[in-house]
Amino acid sequence: MKTYLAVLAIAAHVPLAAAQQSVPRSGPADPAAPAPAFQYDSAFSNYRGFREAPLAPWRDVNDEVARVGGHIGIIRGLHGGQGSTRPDAKPTAGNSAPGSESGKPR
Repeated sequence: MKTYLAVLAIAAHVPLAAAQQSVPRSGPADPAAPAPAFQYDSAFSNYRGFREAPLAPWRDVNDEVARVGGHIGIIRGLHGGQGSTRPDAKPTAGNSAPGSESGKPR
């Protein structure tokens, strides 16, 4: 069995040995050695200059913010409707923010 595996390993390397070039290669210090052609690719070849995005009219933007319930309504929309469902819910003296005592920040 060992002989069979040794012969198989040698047979597998024969095509690799035959594929090697027998032509002597020139050294890198040889000035007559052929070199690949130089090709310059600029880092800025696909650069696109800055363009400002078109601005929406400020009245339309303010109306949209008011429609969704202010900045809290926008945040609630980003988080999938978590939190209060009423857009007019405002904290009062009895309804303090979490982490504060009697409505006063620490």
